Amino acid sequence: MEQFIDVLRELKRGGIENSWLVGGVVRDFLLGREPSDVDVVCEEASAETVVAKLGGVMVGKPPFCTVSTAVLGIPVEVALLTGGSIQKDLARRDFTVNALAMDCGGSVIDPFSGARDVRNHVLRLVPAAASPYDADSVRVVRLLRLACSLGFSIDPDTESVTKKFISERGAELAAVPKERYGKEFVKGFASRPYDFLTLLEDYSLLPTTLPEVETMRGVEQPLAFHPEGDVLKHTFRVLAEAQKTIEDHPGGQDVLLALSALFHDVGKPQTARPHPKYGHTCFFGHEEVGERLTLDTLNAWAVPAKTASRAAALVRHHMIPGGNFTERTGVKLLRRLGEELTETLFDLALCDAKGATGTGENIMAARNLFFQVRDNLCRAASFKRWLNGRDVMETLGIPPGPQVGRILEELDVAVGKGELNSREEAIVWLTKGHARL
Repeated sequence: MEQFIDVLRELKRGGIENSWLVGGVVRDFLLGREPSDVDVVCEEASAETVVAKLGGVMVGKPPFCTVSTAVLGIPVEVALLTGGSIQKDLARRDFTVNALAMDCGGSVIDPFSGARDVRNHVLRLVPAAASPYDADSVRVVRLLRLACSLGFSIDPDTESVTKKFISERGAELAAVPKERYGKEFVKGFASRPYDFLTLLEDYSLLPTTLPEVETMRGVEQPLAFHPEGDVLKHTFRVLAEAQKTIEDHPGGQDVLLALSALFHDVGKPQTARPHPKYGHTCFFGHEEVGERLTLDTLNAWAVPAKTASRAAALVRHHMIPGGNFTERTGVKLLRRLGEELTETLFDLALCDAKGATGTGENIMAARNLFFQVRDNLCRAASFKRWLNGRDVMETLGIPPGPQVGRILEELDVAVGKGELNSREEAIVWLTKGHARL
């Protein structure tokens, strides 16, 4: 913790006389965890004054803006003290475990027994004359997110107050801009996606905060393929499998797996119709619709563009590993998604299969074939083609055009199958006309 206390001392040297570490950084210190965010409040007249003394940029609009800066190489979010004292500032916060502060001497300021609640792993609303949710209704989602990411239980009185607020203020919750929820959603689903969705369901928050998911409710699926029930029930089961995967292999593509599992069938409500031949409900094209809806939703959440596009790509391709998977399929996925994202796609497909009470044996067989293709291509000069488009055009005497791309794809398939092992063999393969299309 000393390095973070040094931040306060550095602020004092920079001309900010009084400042405190607040919220999560203190809570995480008491939990013995590495803080993910460092928040500071300081006694200054304006955010502009803080920027003048420390540098950085203002985030948001006065009077509720903060200053994002770096102190001693540590990213720090600096807010202005509210209420005139640190005790009154803490009284305006949401939960007791966040109503904690630490001064530059290392002393913890704890007016609401937050340290006790940290030790007991309990989330409790800060006692206040009015509901803390009146100040910021997003706190109802933050409560559930913290319960998942911290592994804390929710105090019964807090649960009662929260559910009452949700039942009475649904329209207000639905009107909150999506980006306000986005940060909480991403953190909640990335940590324990099934538990988080279950809490959102238990607290009746899906209709108001996640309408895209709520639309899955009651969308029935053929029992032969989905004996577990409608699309929402299936999604719960897929998230349960995703949570197991994340727990078994933490720190990988957790966010992408969780978000793509949540939205993998979000296109089904819009594409549900009777099968033209067999009569049962089918969902042709739900992957493409799901890709668009996923991208729209994650953009509305203000998720980084790269994360949003990758999650949407997983939704678009999630049916491929369970289909007729060949070496050509593996080559196309590697070229389209890259190795890391393709491996996450197999995790998603396996969760999807198990969520439909399947064994996933076909997914595992496809994954093994994919690994063979990947290894063969990696041996080919670290997945760089032995021959490029210019080589093809010069060797065959053909002009630029789609034919060149088709030939290069055929070359990749031959390498992926293990049929070619050197540049020389690739040239012979090309000159013999194996790839003339």
